[in-house]
Formats: sequence, structure tokens, C-alpha cells
Amino acid sequence: MEKKLAWSEIKNMRLYTYILVFLLCTYGNSIIHAQYGNFWAFGTNVGMDFNRLPPPIIKTKISTSEGSASICDANGRLLFYTDGSTAWDALHEVMPNGNDLPAISANVTASTAQGALIVPIPGKSSQYYIFSLGSYESGRLGRLYYCIVDMSMNGGRGDVITETKGKLLDFGLTEHMTAVSGNNCNIWLVSCSRLDANMKAYNITFEGIDTIPVLSPKIAGSGMYAGAIGSLDASPDRTKIASAQGNLVLYDFDASTGKTSNPVVLDRDGSIQYYGVAFSPANSKLYGTGFASPTSVFQFDMSLQDTQQIVRSKIRVNTGISASNWAIKRAPDNKMYIAAQDTFLHVIQSPELAGMACSYQMGGFVLTGGTRSTLGLPNAAMIVINKKHYTSQTDTVYCADTVTLTALNLNAINYQWQDGSLGKVFHTDTSGTFWVSYQNYTTECEDYVDTFHIVLKRNSRVYSTTVLDGMCKADTLLLSASHQATSGYLWEDKITTGSDRVVRGPGVYWVNYRVDSLCELYWDTFMVRYPERDYILSFDADTIFCADQLVSFRNTSEQPFTRFQWRYGNGEGSTARDAGYRYQQAGIYEAKLLGWIGDKCADSVSQNITIDSVFPISYTLDRDRLCAGETARFDPSTDQFVEELHWRYGNDGDFVTKDKNAVQHAFNSAGTYIVQLSARNRICPETQFTDTVQVYALPIVSLGPDSGLCWRGQPIVLENKVTLAPGAYRYRWNTGDTTASLRAFHPGTYSLDIIRDTVGCRGSESVTINKDCYMDLPN
Repeated sequence: MEKKLAWSEIKNMRLYTYILVFLLCTYGNSIIHAQYGNFWAFGTNVGMDFNRLPPPIIKTKISTSEGSASICDANGRLLFYTDGSTAWDALHEVMPNGNDLPAISANVTASTAQGALIVPIPGKSSQYYIFSLGSYESGRLGRLYYCIVDMSMNGGRGDVITETKGKLLDFGLTEHMTAVSGNNCNIWLVSCSRLDANMKAYNITFEGIDTIPVLSPKIAGSGMYAGAIGSLDASPDRTKIASAQGNLVLYDFDASTGKTSNPVVLDRDGSIQYYGVAFSPANSKLYGTGFASPTSVFQFDMSLQDTQQIVRSKIRVNTGISASNWAIKRAPDNKMYIAAQDTFLHVIQSPELAGMACSYQMGGFVLTGGTRSTLGLPNAAMIVINKKHYTSQTDTVYCADTVTLTALNLNAINYQWQDGSLGKVFHTDTSGTFWVSYQNYTTECEDYVDTFHIVLKRNSRVYSTTVLDGMCKADTLLLSASHQATSGYLWEDKITTGSDRVVRGPGVYWVNYRVDSLCELYWDTFMVRYPERDYILSFDADTIFCADQLVSFRNTSEQPFTRFQWRYGNGEGSTARDAGYRYQQAGIYEAKLLGWIGDKCADSVSQNITIDSVFPISYTLDRDRLCAGETARFDPSTDQFVEELHWRYGNDGDFVTKDKNAVQHAFNSAGTYIVQLSARNRICPETQFTDTVQVYALPIVSLGPDSGLCWRGQPIVLENKVTLAPGAYRYRWNTGDTTASLRAFHPGTYSLDIIRDTVGCRGSESVTINKDCYMDLPN
């Protein structure tokens, strides 16, 4: 007999079981949830620290129009950042050897869409590659250089190894460059050729960079630069790569081989000119940004199975907004940020939601301290960690002729046991020490060794025969095993698995089972005989009730049953002929009636009673104060007994749904809304919950009509012509002034933003002052 042991849930061990698990990390890093991309350095002196939310602005020394990259340690602490030409350490100082990384005395990367990339060197925890890609318009078109940063140098602040600067890896490339974790403790550096129709993937392993790339056919770019500028992005699950190259192209990606395949043109609208592209954090959506006028942000639904459906799912999420939208990147806070070429970034607050529900917010993140967004955002931050896991388990296995050992992790590769056999399981009929080694390269580089110390105790067999006389013909007779089993019962009908079995006719019945404490296998045989007289035991009861509701049990048994016992399925019961009971806890209870004819003939009948409970329905709000036109999210708290939810948004509408997931509702008018949630339960009374949402009106701003200004004339006083509702407001002119009024001395366009401090509701207006009373004389 074989006994299979699932080592995650070892049961019925009579001697002892202990598990010793320790984790050793080969390259000095045992952090499981690392934060390598928690600091962004980009644009003009911008630094965003995602170790705190919302991320504060840290002023950096970087100044680049496009390409940049940064890397943190496993705890999210900044190590260094670069624009591809210069490397700065965590104190924002240029590394001693950190200038002129391509070693060509020219900054050829600052105007490259993805001009910089940092990749850890597998197997060397303190060393990183910096890849520098020349821009389309520079004198060194599409040349790819690299150097090595060693963080153990310069007192732990890092420095560039001198002899590695200016290493030329390739040339004739577009401005596209990204990195993807491989399946074999490696990283793929992916780029695009301008000289032929190929994608290029360079394999970065423990042995270094394979200078012969893996080639895959690509779709040609389009637009004013013939696809030479733009960006690549790999999906977080590493199965897709998207390329913004004038048109927008989606590829399948094989993380084992570095191959791209099955290209699909998602959009080739020549008026858009795709530049930025990024997948949402959960892979469900793809976003592309275009730099044609007006600049646009488009969403594609990656959850659809058919590629043509993905193509047709295209929707613009910034309708009516003409602000600049350049590079786009997902962030550690699960939002999407878009470079705006201004003193702010645009934000997609809920990138997994479809269409406008994703909540594109123009200027949603304000930069401070003299920093400014340009066209680019940092390139991907990659990491490879090789970990070693050792487990040791000791067990005495009772009552088994053989034992099956199973590796702890069943989602790995390269399983090999101590005798050279392969596979996830190993069978043995002897005691001893056994081990299996394997690897898991799915999410991280991990090696495993599981060791098993086994002592095997064998079986003995016990047989018994019992003769039973049933006193009620064609009625039920309860057969019970003679011992309490420890490993399950198997009756001859191959269906019954409990210690008891109810039979309704004569015959020979048997059950086998194991008593592990004695290593005994039992075979109990029952020879059943019945008389000719037939009597029926029965009762009626409804099957579903609410907790604390009276359940009436009506005894419908035939004579001559004279004695009864009720068992309610929770340890309580009654000896009355008819019974009633109130269950206090939800659940499914087996109500059983036992009856006796005299002292010998016994029968039983049972029925399941389902009890529901009253759940105090409620919901939580993501925010209870918002501006008119904004959306609030309501997350209900329910249980399995709720069948229908009725939402009432004050006087702003209501709806009924069977969906228990979170809902969203946009409030278009200011006011206080009482939001009521009612739950219709399966059997229990309806429950309700209410809360309020305060909606504030947007400030109305009017600066009056355009006007003229004479030379040396009186200045024009600009101020809001509309009286605002009571409250605290902030004023922001495009001149930088923050006063309620502004004296205009010169012609030009003046704009005013008024922000209501309560929740940040914003209103804007612009006015143009023209030259008047002027005469322009030719020279």
C-alpha cells in the first residue's frame, strides 16, 4: 500500500514532525518585496520619491529633455541616476568618473526618447550596466554604448569603472530601448533597428552581454520620423511588448527566448504620431500618447482575447484637453504618470478601469522647487536576485508499505532526486534520507533543495464479521465501523466514506479503514437480515430559515413507533414527538429523527436545514468630499446571503444590482447627498446603511472681455467678476502672482486659476489685452 504525503499539510503523525526552513540569498540580498524603481529622476531637476505617498519632490541635478534612468536598492533607497551621459550618486553629486559615459565628449542621449537604461549585472550584486543610446538627430545616430557602475567604490556611493566607459554594443538603432526579466536568471535588452526590419534582444546573463542579439521581425514605423523616435514597454507579466513609433504596434514576447512575434498594428492614424506607451500595472490596459496637435492619450483594452477587439477598443481618455502628453509610465503607487513639458505631470488615477473611468487628470501632480517636466520619464528599473532555499523535514510514516515524497514547490523546473531520477515526486519503500533539487525562474532566480528524513512503519491487517437483524423491513439500518479510523473509510459501494452507513435491505456489507496508531488495516463485514413487516419513519420541515427563526419539525412517522429522539445537528436535541428549535448561528445543519419500535427496531431519517444570518450591511467610501463632476467609489461589505443591492444616491438616481463589487458614481451638482445601500437577503429581513457625500461646486471665474492697453496708459486691473460662494480659495495667475486681483501693465494673455481649498475644486479663465493707441513705424 502506498501513502502519499502532501508536505504542506502533514497529518496524523504519532511520533514527531518538525520543519526547519532557512533562506540563504546568494548575492547578499534576501528581500522578497523589493522597491528598485521607487525613485524617479527626470526632466529638469525632478526627483520623485515613491517611498512615501503621495511622493514628495526631491530636487536632483539631472537636466534632460528626454532620456533618463534611476535605480534603488531592495528597500527603495536611491543608489544613482543618469541621463545616459552623466551618472549622479544618491547625494546628487556626479560620480568621480561619472562624466562622458559614452566617452565621445558629447551628450548624445539627452534628446533620445529612451536614451538611458540601468540593468543589474546578474551574479554581481554591487554592479550595474548603464546603457546610453544616441538620439535620432545627434551626430552618432542610434549608437548604443554601455559602461559599468560599481557601488562598492567611492565609499559605497558608487563610481564608473574607467576602462568600461564608451563600450560600443551596436549602431543604427531607433530611440527605442527597454529591458525585460528573462526566465533563466537573465535580462533581455530590447531595441529596434533602423537599418533593417528587426527587433533586437541582447541576452544579459551571469557571463555578461551576448553581443549577438536575438532577431525578430518588426512592423515598420510611420510618421514624420519614419518610426525612429518613440518608446517600448513590456507588460508586467512579460508576455507582451508595445512599440510607439508613429504608429502603435503590439507584439507577443517570449521571456525564455527573447523573441517577439505575432505583431498587431493597434493604430496607424497618421494624425496621432504615437510617442509614449505603457501597460497598466495589472496588464489589463495599454495606454499610448501622441505628440500631434492636439496631443492625445488613448486606451486599449488588453483583457479582450481577440486582437481585433483590442484594436476596436481604442478610446481617447483626455477628450477635449489639448495639454502636452509625452512619455507615460506606470508608477509604484499603481497610477500612470505622463510627462507634460510643464511644471506638473498628468495622472491616470485608476488605470485598470475602462474608458473615462480611468480618471485622466490633467496637471494632476504638481512639481515644486523649481523643477519641470520635459518630454521623458525614467526608463524601466530591472533587477535579478538569485536566492537559495533549503528545507529539511523529518517524519515517521506509520501504516504504509511505500511513501511518496513531493517537492515543496510544484511550479518550478529541473527537478532531480538524489539517485538522479527526475520529476516532482519520488516513491520509496525503505527508510532513509532523500533530497530533490530544482529551480524556479518564474519571478526571481531561485534554487531549491528539499531534504526528507523518513522512518517507515508497515501495516498489519484485522478482520471481523457481524450479523445484524433489522426489525423494520425495507427501512433503514445503521451500520457502524468497529473502530475510529484515522485515514478515512471505504465501503463496498465505493460511495460512502463515513464511519456509519445506512442500509435498506438484506445483504453482505463491508468497510475497510486504517487505525494509524496501531498500523492496522481493518475489514469489518456486516451480514444483514430483515423481517417481512415494513414501517416508515419520517418528518416534515422547511429547509431554509433566518437565524433565531423558529423551525418546526412535524413528525409524520407511521405507527407503531413509540419513542423518538431529535438531533438538531449542533449537539442539541429533544425527545418530544414534534419539536421546534431556533438556530442562532448561520450554517447547514443535519436535522435527524431517530425512532424505536419497542426496544429492538430502530430507524432514523435526516434532512438538511439551512440557516442564514442577518449581516449588518455597510460600505466604505474612497472619499466623501469631492468636486462637481467627480466620481466617488463605494465598496460594499456583504456576505453570501445577500442576493441584491439597491443603491440610492439621494436625489441623484438609484439602481439595483446583484453585483457585490465596488461601484462608482459621478455627482454632477453641488450639495450634500445621502447615499443609502439596501441589501435584500435570501431569507432574512432587508438591512440598510447610509452615509453622506459632500459635493462642492467648481469656482466660476470670469475676467471680463478682452481689452486694449495704450502706451504709458493706466494699467488694467484684472479680477474675478463673479462672486464666489463662501469658503477658502487660492488664486494662481500665469504670471506667478497669488493675489485676488492683478494690475496688467503690458499687452498679453493673462489667465487665473481659482482653487477651493476644501477639496481643490478648480476654475480657470483667460483674457487677452491687446496693444491699443500704438503706431508701428518701419525702420
